[in-house]
Amino acid sequence: MLGMIKKDLFMIRNNLKNLLFVIFIYFFYTMMFDNDMSFILLFMTLMICISTFSHDDYNNWHAFAAALPQGKINNVKSKYITTITLIVLATIISIIFTFIISNFKTTIIFSDVISSISSYLFAMFILVSILFPLLFKFGADARIIMLILGMGIVVVILLLKKFVNISIPTNIITFLDSYHLIIFLILSIIFIGVSYLISKKIYLKKEF
Repeated sequence: MLGMIKKDLFMIRNNLKNLLFVIFIYFFYTMMFDNDMSFILLFMTLMICISTFSHDDYNNWHAFAAALPQGKINNVKSKYITTITLIVLATIISIIFTFIISNFKTTIIFSDVISSISSYLFAMFILVSILFPLLFKFGADARIIMLILGMGIVVVILLLKKFVNISIPTNIITFLDSYHLIIFLILSIIFIGVSYLISKKIYLKKEF
């Protein structure tokens, strides 16, 4: 499995220039304006990790992985481990940059941005949980399904905001505000765990 992780990292290294460019844009834009752009770094990291699926399809990697002992299972594990590790690293970089920028710009409140970054991290884990089973099922073609799914989610959210008036009790809001990090962590572990089991089941059934 370690070799498979290294393989993905080597492929991701080819996109390092793009990631460094995104970091520069994030740093520059945040310094020039008051908008929080930390989500860009996390999102781009996820997109670069997803691009490894296309490389695997193009180079017929799956047939080779299937021939290795525990190859299919290790291939699924390596994708999740690599992606989650890099997203966490991107989060740490965002926190460091936010700390640096908040010392130069009083309009940026460090604690508020940290709260936003934790929400972005949770959102990335949810996306991983949803997208990876699709990618293991349909390969690179899942990008079309991802686009349709994303558009569908946006439409549903807009319709809910327009036609549904949801009133959340104050005590629930207070509880979520106090324990949202713990809640995010628990939910992330559950979603990633379920997603991994689904992806493994899908991938083990595939023939290459």
